[in-house]
Amino acid sequence: MAILCLLTVAILCGCGSSNKKTLTPKPISVESGVNSLSGEQMSQVAQLLASTCTTDFDTQQMLIAAYRGYDMTNADFNDANVNESVDDKAGRDAGKMINMNAVKNLITAANAKASTKLQFDYNGINKEDVKTLVAAFQTDVALDAPTGFSLDVLLTWIGKALGWLTNTLCFGSYIVGICLFAVIIEILMLPFAIRQQKHSIRQASLRPKEMAIRNKYKGRTDQVTMRKMQEEIQEFYQRENVSPYSGCLPLLIQLPIIMALYSIVMNPLHYVLGQASGISTALSTYYTAARAAGGMGGALGNGQNTITLLAEIKEKGADFLGGLANFQYFSNGGAMLEKLDDMATKIPNFSIGGINFGLTPSFEGAYVLLLVPVLTFGVYFLTSKLNRKFMMAPSTAAGGADERQVACSNNMMDITMPLMSTFFTFMVPALIGVYWIFRSLIGLLKQYIISRIMPLPVFTKEDYKRAEKEMAGKRVVKKSENVGKVRSLHHIDDEDFEDTRERALARKAALEAQAQEQKPQVKDTPFEAAPIKEDDRKNKKGKAQKAEEVDGATDEHDNQN
Repeated sequence: MAILCLLTVAILCGCGSSNKKTLTPKPISVESGVNSLSGEQMSQVAQLLASTCTTDFDTQQMLIAAYRGYDMTNADFNDANVNESVDDKAGRDAGKMINMNAVKNLITAANAKASTKLQFDYNGINKEDVKTLVAAFQTDVALDAPTGFSLDVLLTWIGKALGWLTNTLCFGSYIVGICLFAVIIEILMLPFAIRQQKHSIRQASLRPKEMAIRNKYKGRTDQVTMRKMQEEIQEFYQRENVSPYSGCLPLLIQLPIIMALYSIVMNPLHYVLGQASGISTALSTYYTAARAAGGMGGALGNGQNTITLLAEIKEKGADFLGGLANFQYFSNGGAMLEKLDDMATKIPNFSIGGINFGLTPSFEGAYVLLLVPVLTFGVYFLTSKLNRKFMMAPSTAAGGADERQVACSNNMMDITMPLMSTFFTFMVPALIGVYWIFRSLIGLLKQYIISRIMPLPVFTKEDYKRAEKEMAGKRVVKKSENVGKVRSLHHIDDEDFEDTRERALARKAALEAQAQEQKPQVKDTPFEAAPIKEDDRKNKKGKAQKAEEVDGATDEHDNQN
């Protein structure tokens, strides 16, 4: 459940993005007689647009839209209404329909948002200045995958293995391929599960004695008592050389592996098909950019998700990406398109029975995909209930407040975790939801088999009673720093040893109190009274008798030790 929680949080971080976008303009050079603004003025405009660029105010997108003749700063603008013919699109991509009013409106809006304002009149900007600005924000996409050895290269090798499974054993079906991939991964992670089960068995074997400690403090809920109980339980586990938290180590080791494998499954363009990560990012940018800016106006739930894009390419063919060659975000879009032509024939199949599972479930698309979130909730709810039966539950005092608290926490987890998983299935392609469902069922089956082969110990009431008697009769004496020293037979050094210090101090206090009682009372008189000698034979006899009793008790304790 901890892995699932962290995984879903990571998905949330991946699905969302910071409102601030990173936009860095290239150095700008102008031609005399061609550009209207000077190089310094053009650089200031570029820095202004870069500093005010956000996801809600994408200055690069609005600049390219103005370059293609659209004014995205207009409140009435609707990108869904953009529908270009082939000839019209070619002219717009070549910058033959630049909307100068849109450019000026963009600079004015950015200047109003910026903390540092432009100090010159930019109304004289011309079309060549706009082309220079557009080119200043273009980037070169790296077309070659990295070489050598790195984490990304290692994940690419694993992704190619997934691709081989998909194409060779699963007849090109990506859904079947990732399910088989999940089975192999669970088998490879089996040693971690076995180690965790061994720790659970070891910890469960100490349950009766732990419960004996808890029952000793039963009914007392003050903080001092609870702290003392926890300290005693910790000392007990330390004596048994068992850490209650060592069972988390296998889970923590598996977590980065699962996260890495999730990245492979989510981004088949990079890891399975072997394309450079820059191409993966560039295609996502092209797919989500506004139509007015030359993009496709699509939506991806996750920045690294290329499944939806590949599913559409598989369905519509390589011509689906034809506009990438003239996409003004990149300076080498044509070379990127040529590299993707060969890749289009290797795209796996994301459909089952004619239903494209590469699409994200929604209430506006294929309604059959809504079964994935429903099944996700049901499977996660069921597996969380059953997994708890196969694993050791937290130790609580029977019928106490701890048990009620744990039961309440379990009920919350049984509802919130499936709901969280269901929520995220609306942000990722449907086949990712299928992958989660299948992986959860495989994990449940694995846990069931391990619990049958290596069952946890089961205890009866007699076992718990026997443990209580054993813990009650066991007196733990901490070793003193004076271990090995010779003790005096007359108990004059009892205060130097931990096991006799308390009785020695009590005997000393009793003798001092007795001496204080026997001290003669002096009356307040103007004349000093002469001391009267009392017959102290009786007092001496009582004092000696009490000392002999204390010494006798000490000798008896030493003989027992």
